[in-house]
Amino acid sequence: MKTPQNNTLLLAALAASLFVGACSTTPAEQKEETNAAIDKIEDKMTDSQTADTKLDWEKERADVLADLRGLRDNIEKDLASIKVDLADMKMKPSVRKDKEALKVELDREKANVDALIEKAEVATDATWSTTQVDIKKGADDVKGWWSRLKENVDKETKSDNDNDGH
Repeated sequence: MKTPQNNTLLLAALAASLFVGACSTTPAEQKEETNAAIDKIEDKMTDSQTADTKLDWEKERADVLADLRGLRDNIEKDLASIKVDLADMKMKPSVRKDKEALKVELDREKANVDALIEKAEVATDATWSTTQVDIKKGADDVKGWWSRLKENVDKETKSDNDNDGH
């Protein structure tokens, strides 16, 4: 998955070790320093290759999915609350209009999160890098919307319901 990057790293480190080796005073010291540098590079390459195992990317995906599902659960809680509020027939028309608009936004954001979850679930080892970038951007957009929503509620109620100090 990271082979081109690892090869570039190897070549750069090898060149640097040769230049460092050239500063030594004796050929034996040069050879020893070069061998030590090459050993370090090989160790780093081995570490970087084993770090991207199937188990690692699956753990990353599981963490991302847990985060997205938590976000979806929060949206669903608010959506359920809004539906209960909308069932109240004594609600003022202006309040009902605001609640209906909020319901539409919650439905839209829930659909966005569901799409991100689906994208993460069908990702493979080969597609995870690009999928992860797309998911992060989408999740950041939803989280930004969620934060703005909480701030707007705080402003309208003139209280700090989300306990963030604003």
